[in-house]
Amino acid sequence: MNPLFLIPVVLVIAGIIFMVIMNKKHAAAKNEIDLDLERTKYDLHKEEVLKQDFSQLKQWMKGKSIDAYTSASVPQTKANKVQEVVSDGLKNVALSAVGVKLQRVETECFWVLSDNDLHFFSTDAVGELDEHVIFDNFRIEDAKLEYGGVLKSQLGLYSKSSEEYLPKTHIITFNIEGNPLALEIHDRLHYVPDPTDLLNLNKQLLTRAKYQVVGENFVKVLQNKFPNLQVS
Repeated sequence: MNPLFLIPVVLVIAGIIFMVIMNKKHAAAKNEIDLDLERTKYDLHKEEVLKQDFSQLKQWMKGKSIDAYTSASVPQTKANKVQEVVSDGLKNVALSAVGVKLQRVETECFWVLSDNDLHFFSTDAVGELDEHVIFDNFRIEDAKLEYGGVLKSQLGLYSKSSEEYLPKTHIITFNIEGNPLALEIHDRLHYVPDPTDLLNLNKQLLTRAKYQVVGENFVKVLQNKFPNLQVS
């Protein structure tokens, strides 16, 4: 038998062995993370993560306070992969009422709560600031909040073990001159593993935990300041 025919078999077996080993390491590393304990460190994680991983938010806020922050996105539907934040007929209204017109957003976005204002940031393909929209307390007090489930853009084929890492969303809908404007609030910051940490499962899982702790508190802080945003 030609030994070349054995190469695919060896590769498949090696791949299975590698996956078994990595799954065991993942389970062991996960057991070392106490998410409830990490939640008690919210204030610490909020400052640490902001300084180390999302310092651009401080730059974009230009000295204004950052009371809470998390990732954001534009709602998606099955009929329309990425629906525009503002339809064609509302662009002029949104432009005059909010200050800019938001096109469809597929790049990374953020929410920042600063005093009584909500700041929505969208970025371009290289992570630079693209749009900055501010919703003041009057618009927030007239807004509605509902649970949106798992982020639809990340639905698809994924392992059951990774399901817990998919962001859950709340949808906040603003009234822009009688027209609804819906945006999503994530319950965790968007996590992209550093290539140098691909085999460091402990660091990956701890970073994910910190990102979740910071992100899931955003809605709580927002609701404490604006009781009208309670979800029924």
